[in-house]
Amino acid sequence: MTTIQIMSQVSTEQLLRGVASLPADEFEEFVDKVLALRAKLKVPSIPNQEAQLLHQINQGLSAQDQARFSNLEQKRKDETLTDVEHQELLKLIEQIEQFTVSRMQALTKLAALRQVSVPDLMRDLGIKTPDYA
Repeated sequence: MTTIQIMSQVSTEQLLRGVASLPADEFEEFVDKVLALRAKLKVPSIPNQEAQLLHQINQGLSAQDQARFSNLEQKRKDETLTDVEHQELLKLIEQIEQFTVSRMQALTKLAALRQVSVPDLMRDLGIKTPDYA
């Protein structure tokens, strides 16, 4: 894990520069934690059911699996993927699809609990729709 050395007082700009220097997988992990913190700060005390749904919404591939997926996806684009790697990529894609389905189910349930639309809930939680959607 990369560490960022900071002084006892750090400006937002300094913090952002430090975060910008993180490797991609650690940056994604950091963003996930910040989004979880943001959700917690917006709703400091939430019912257990909502907490469980938020946890489910924030589930995804581990940083290691995400890095492997990115590597395999690049190999696929470069047409250098072996048969074994192709099978590994398919398994990772299946995992991603399962996370996506689970996430959407949790978003739908949480939106119903809060009596808001799913797009409004996603906006409130800082969840962006992927470019391909």
